[in-house]
Amino acid sequence: MSAGSVRALPQQDPLYLPPEWTATPPAPDRDVALDLLRGLAMAILVVNHTALESPLRDATGALLSAAEVLVMVSGVVAGMVFGRRWLRHGGRATSLMLLRRARKLYVASVAVVALVGAATLVPWLASDALTVSPNVVPAVDAYAYDGTLRTLLAIVTLEAGPWQFTIMGFFVAVLALAPAVLWALDRGWWLPVVVASCAVYLLGRAWAVDVLPAQSERPFPLMVWQLLFVGGLVLGWHRDRVAAWVSGRRRAVVATVAALAVVLAAARLSGPSIWGGDAWAGFEAAHLDKGTLDVLRIGLMVALTAALYLALRRCAERAERLLGPVLLPLGRNSFYVFIMHVFVCLALASAVVALGGALSPAANAALQLGCLALLLVLVRRRVLFRWVPR
Repeated sequence: MSAGSVRALPQQDPLYLPPEWTATPPAPDRDVALDLLRGLAMAILVVNHTALESPLRDATGALLSAAEVLVMVSGVVAGMVFGRRWLRHGGRATSLMLLRRARKLYVASVAVVALVGAATLVPWLASDALTVSPNVVPAVDAYAYDGTLRTLLAIVTLEAGPWQFTIMGFFVAVLALAPAVLWALDRGWWLPVVVASCAVYLLGRAWAVDVLPAQSERPFPLMVWQLLFVGGLVLGWHRDRVAAWVSGRRRAVVATVAALAVVLAAARLSGPSIWGGDAWAGFEAAHLDKGTLDVLRIGLMVALTAALYLALRRCAERAERLLGPVLLPLGRNSFYVFIMHVFVCLALASAVVALGGALSPAANAALQLGCLALLLVLVRRRVLFRWVPR
C-alpha cells in the first residue's frame, strides 16, 4: 500500500480498521528501556494503590510518581508508534485507529466503574477500599449519588469510580485528542504545538476549570496534565532526530541529566529536615502537589525519569535480563495491568479485613509482592486478553 493511501471502510462501523492497520508493531521497533520504565511505574502504582503501610510503599513513594512517568512514557510511545503509522497509512486511518483505541478504553472504563459499583452491594467485599480514597480529606464516597439515574450518569461519564482508577478518564481524552497534535506535527509545527501546550497548561493552572465530567479532573486536570502527554508525543514523533542530537553530546547530556536528578532528589528528601515541618508542608503543597503540577514538580519528575531511562539504555542487556521478567510484562501490557489491578486491590482489601484488619509492615510488603506476582501470572496466562485493552 502506498503512503497516505486509504482503502474504503465499511459503513457499519465508522471506527473500523482493517487488521493489518491495527497489528502490534514488530518487536525490533520496541524500546526496551521505555518498556522497563513503564513496567517500573506500574509496579510502583500497584504498591501505592494497595494503601497498605510497608517498606515497599515508603521506598516507591519517596521520589518517583507513577502517574507522571506513565503519562510521559505513554506520550512518547504514542508519538513513536502512531507517528510511524501516520506517515505510513495516512492521517485519516491513524486518526480512526486512535479514536478506536480511545473508544475501547472508554468502554472498558465504564465496565470497571460499573462492576465496582456492583461490588459495593456485596456485604463481605471491602469495597470502601476502592470507593473512599485515603488521600482525600474529608473522606468522600465516590459512588454516593442521589438516585439510580444520577448514579448511572456518574458511571457513564466516569464521574464515579474507584480512586485507583481515576486517571483513566484523562487517558481516554488525550488519546481522542492525539490526532490533532499528530496532524500539526506532520506539518512541521512542533514549536507551535509546544507553545500551545504550555499556554493551555498555564491557563489550566490559573483557572482550575473542570473540562471533563470524569473524576480525573480533580487529581489530573486535562488542561494541566496534557503538557506531559503532548511533550511526550513531540519527543516520540522526533525520536530519531532527538537521539541523533543526543548521541553527539552524550557525555554532556548524561552529566546534566544526572546532576539535575541528584540535586532535585536530594532537595526533595532533605527538605523536611532543613525547612522544618510546617514550612516544608506549605512549600510542598504549593510546588510539589500532583494536582496543580507545578513547574518544580515537573522538573523533578522529568529529571528522574530521564535519568532512569538513560541508565536503562546504558545497561539495556543486563537490565532486560535482570528486570525484564518482571517489568517487561507489566510495561508492555500497562492498560491491562492498570484495569486488572483494581480488582486485585479489592480482593486484597477484602482478604485483609477477613484476616482481622491491620497487619505488620512486613506482612503488608509480602501481600504487595503477592499482588504483583498475581498480575504477572494474569499477563503470562493472557487472562481476559480478548476483552481487556492492553
